[in-house]
Amino acid sequence: MNTTDLHSASISLRKGEIHRLRHGLGQRIEALNGCLWVTIDNDLRDIFVAAGEGFTIDRDGDTLISAMADSSVVLLAPVAWQRAA
Repeated sequence: MNTTDLHSASISLRKGEIHRLRHGLGQRIEALNGCLWVTIDNDLRDIFVAAGEGFTIDRDGDTLISAMADSSVVLLAPVAWQRAA
């Protein structure tokens, strides 16, 4: 993914900062740099997203994005699509 155009839309998180998403089902988290720890309510997984990686939120509930290092993250809205008939 070419991330050059995404930097202006990114959220900067300092190490230890947390960003909360409410009802993030379907949203995509892209780490432009740094490292993120993603946790979702009622989900036992520890999800780590390194620079250049992404994760699509696969269940509803509050999602916490914690910066394990100074990081930049982009949140992409779910894409609405229909299967071709």
